[in-house]
Amino acid sequence: MMSDVFVYVQHLLGIGHVRRMALINQAMRDNGLSITVASGGVPDDGIDFAADRVVQLSPCKTADSNFSGLVDPNGNLLGDEWKERRKTELLAAFKASAPKLVLIEMFPFGRRAFRFELIPLLEAAKKAGIPIICSVRDLLVRKKDPAKTQWMADIARKYLDAVLVHGDPKLFGFDRSFAQADQISDLIVHTGYVAPAMKTGATVSREGVLVSAGGGAVGAELIELAINARSHSSKFGQSRWDIVAGPHFPVARFDAVARNLPEGITLHRFLLDFRERMAGAAVSVSQAGYNTLMDVLATRTPAVMVPFAEGGESEQTERAEILSKEGVISLLDLDGLSAQSLAKQIDRASQPANVKIALDGAQKTASIVAGMIKGQV
Repeated sequence: MMSDVFVYVQHLLGIGHVRRMALINQAMRDNGLSITVASGGVPDDGIDFAADRVVQLSPCKTADSNFSGLVDPNGNLLGDEWKERRKTELLAAFKASAPKLVLIEMFPFGRRAFRFELIPLLEAAKKAGIPIICSVRDLLVRKKDPAKTQWMADIARKYLDAVLVHGDPKLFGFDRSFAQADQISDLIVHTGYVAPAMKTGATVSREGVLVSAGGGAVGAELIELAINARSHSSKFGQSRWDIVAGPHFPVARFDAVARNLPEGITLHRFLLDFRERMAGAAVSVSQAGYNTLMDVLATRTPAVMVPFAEGGESEQTERAEILSKEGVISLLDLDGLSAQSLAKQIDRASQPANVKIALDGAQKTASIVAGMIKGQV
């Protein structure tokens, strides 16, 4: 099946990358473009790629939150045979879709472990003479080895036609977390943040507390703290609290939480109307992933955030610190956090300051891609 755009996306732990890419895919489809997605993560019925066609590659995930290695869905370590199979599947999917443009999520600024298949894909796209774009979030996880950062710049310079950074330079530029940004400055385009378009209409009354943990692969400690915090809240102790564990929240832990749930709290695996629920919540409590922050900005919901910072992950904390200083969120550190101190912060949460940053990143990305395909850029 031929497509206008061939999208590569790989989720390893959470599903934030997929959510962001789905918004971009939908915007591209709204621009009349057809999309094929090659997905390398573990299949999940709850994931909607907003694509015309999804090619499922032999799946993998990270062995743990420290990203120590790649394993299959059953936890078995993966080796060279699997890599060869994946590369063959990816190149076959690319050939079958015969795209007019390739859009790769993160690489080479992340997903280095997948260079065994992505360098051959880049070579194939370059040989076919079609544009190659990287879609990357505003902040990278910083590398301790300068050689790895230089490698990113070299690969970008060799293969990419554009690096679409989903952030707003009015807040900070790509150079904040990528030291070699000046070497590829002619490739970098800041699209604005990729945020959901919210329905306009009558203002809803805000009530209750919405607690979420993104995809749920991590965040169990925050959810359990939040459940215990309700009884310590002077402002929301009698309000409804909705807890959204996420589709990847460990099953045994989910069942244990459900068995011991206090009255007044409802536990959900996921909510199809999550953004609408957030728009109607008095306070949102969550980690500080890119997508949840965008939901907060789009809905202007008072928010308390506790960033995920395991395995050297720095981007949630850094972005949250910046937006906390701008008055957008209340920021807490999970280390040493108690139910009492979390309840106090929830009671104090106030509506975000009106920060003027671009939230139309999906639409701008779609416009750039359409223009490149038409040869206008």
